[in-house]
Amino acid sequence: MSGRWRWEGDGVNLTDLDTLNQPFPHTEAFNPADGLPEPPDEDDFDSTEEFNAAEDAYWEQHDTLVYDPRHSIGLLHLCHLGCALREALMISGPAQGQMWADDTADGKGFRPLHGDDGNPLGFARWYRRWLDEAEDQVLNRTH
Repeated sequence: MSGRWRWEGDGVNLTDLDTLNQPFPHTEAFNPADGLPEPPDEDDFDSTEEFNAAEDAYWEQHDTLVYDPRHSIGLLHLCHLGCALREALMISGPAQGQMWADDTADGKGFRPLHGDDGNPLGFARWYRRWLDEAEDQVLNRTH
């Protein structure tokens, strides 16, 4: 599109091509939800309507903070693991070339992926590992 590559499918809207040249600022795991208060407790309200309003307000605040596009600057979502859990390649910034997990759907935030040796996982090693796991699944299903 307009001289740029593009893909279709799940997660396509999570990567903003216009921000890939901006540095992803993190080198360690972080959770955008850290510091948010606990969700409201129904027992703290006199009516279901009050609780529902408080719960709606909480989740709106939560989603605005956690899914702020600024958390995805310099990050290219490549893999959907199911249940909105994803893995992404850092395109720019101090973690450039590393693969990270996007576990925000589970309330766990973002974390760098590591190989069996404990070193940060780059794209090539991540992809080879993915291919090996896919091959093992296919072989185990056919035998």
